[in-house]
Amino acid sequence: MTDVPVSPGPADDAGTVRLFAFVRRREGTTTEQFLDHWRNHHGPLIRDTPGLGDRVVRYEQHAARPDDRSGWDGVAVQEFASWDDFIGMLSDPAAATMRADEEAFLDPASIKVVFTHDRVVVIGDDAASSSSPSSPEVHGA
Repeated sequence: MTDVPVSPGPADDAGTVRLFAFVRRREGTTTEQFLDHWRNHHGPLIRDTPGLGDRVVRYEQHAARPDDRSGWDGVAVQEFASWDDFIGMLSDPAAATMRADEEAFLDPASIKVVFTHDRVVVIGDDAASSSSPSSPEVHGA
């Protein structure tokens, strides 16, 4: 991601790190152009480029619904085995190719990123089965 503010990972940074990037399309780019580039060029570029895709455990692209009013065009979710893998991807010379491609279809200045290192599943197949709602089981992944 372009100019992502990088701060130290959590104290137990040996664990999984998820990056949620809220993205907007570049001015003058239609939603259709944005989605086509994101899905058919940018995603495969990251997946297929040594130094990028081999450091990512999982990469998801979530397009905003047509009726969404958040102002975001989508959310990218990248999962890394460790904070070091994330930093390694940004530090790899191939990251320059990724950044240049982002300039082609994103508004890099508007990207907002949240890093997470754990999750609590409240509803779903892997929801915590705790009898106390105040102490849910934490699922790291």
